[in-house]
Amino acid sequence: MTWKRSDTSCRRAWSKTAIRSARQIPLKPVLESMGYELQPLKNGNHLLCRLATEIVVKDHYWVCKDRDLAECVRKTAGNAIDFLVEVEGMTFSQAMDTLLPFIEPARS
Repeated sequence: MTWKRSDTSCRRAWSKTAIRSARQIPLKPVLESMGYELQPLKNGNHLLCRLATEIVVKDHYWVCKDRDLAECVRKTAGNAIDFLVEVEGMTFSQAMDTLLPFIEPARS
């Protein structure tokens, strides 16, 4: 089974394996490549700097500590795909395209 974009401008199918791999990508290198600054916290966690809300990045997922944000977004925690969709405002396919370079090296 594959997932397909709902917008017809550019159809791309993603396998369950690719989606699963994208969900397990460590977030810190992805966010650093996007220009985010991360402040180290205890236990190897990181705080995203210069955001209007407090987001803590753990290995391959993130958690938003801001209760006000919880009222205006669908998710306040999740994996790399969720971060790109919820925080960056990307579509699912854009998020997968962004994460693809981080999936490929893991497969090699």
